[in-house]
Formats: sequence, C-alpha cells, structure tokens
Amino acid sequence: MASRITIFLITLLTAYTATAQNRIDRFVDSGNTFGQSKFTSVIERDPDTHEVIRVVKVRELTRGIDINACLELFGSESRDTRLTHKIEDTNRHTLVMTVDSNNKHRIYMLQYTGNNPMQAHDGKVTIVIKMKNK
Repeated sequence: MASRITIFLITLLTAYTATAQNRIDRFVDSGNTFGQSKFTSVIERDPDTHEVIRVVKVRELTRGIDINACLELFGSESRDTRLTHKIEDTNRHTLVMTVDSNNKHRIYMLQYTGNNPMQAHDGKVTIVIKMKNK
C-alpha cells in the first residue's frame, strides 16, 4: 500500500513539472497573442538517423505586457526548477531556468532591459531542448 502511494506521488509531481514546462512552451509558441513579435524555430537532426538532437525556439517580445506575463510565468514555474536572475550594469535582466527529465534537458531564458518589465520593449524568450543520449 505504501509503495502505491509513493508511486502515485511521484507520478503527480512529474505531471506537475511537465505542465509547468508546457505553459511556457505554449506562451512562446502562441504567436497570435503577441503584437509585432518575431518567432524563430530551429531543429537540429542527426544526419545518419534523422533523430532530433536539439530544438531551439526564440520569440522576440515587443510589448511590455508580454514581457511581464512571461516574467510571471518564470516566477511561478521556478519552484520546482533551478532559476537564476542576473542584472547587468546596463539594466539588462537575464533569467535562466533549467529543467532535467529522463530524456531531455531544457533551458528557458528570458531577457529584457529596464527597471520595469511592463515598460520594456526589447524582450526575448529562448527555449533550448537537448535530447539526452539513450
């Protein structure tokens, strides 16, 4: 009975972490919610097996409200991940969140300039997904 409860709790935690990642992924992928933003996606494949090695997605944010919404997502999802926040002398903010799973290593990065994200106009969200060797 105790082992079933333990397995249930582990499954629940895994599902919660995956949901957190999916919220940020959906935010970056949904182009219709961003005004004049730009989206770039690159997939690197093994030339011999055609298996995906790495996926890189970049969304440039042009509105402060989008930068603020992404910042709130990073803050709410950072409870179960590693999050670092660096502020440079030029008031350039860089937030990096890393997530490891069994078969993927994910890096989420948000960059923007300014004291207040609502007034920033040059934000960028980058997602790097690297597949682990089996």
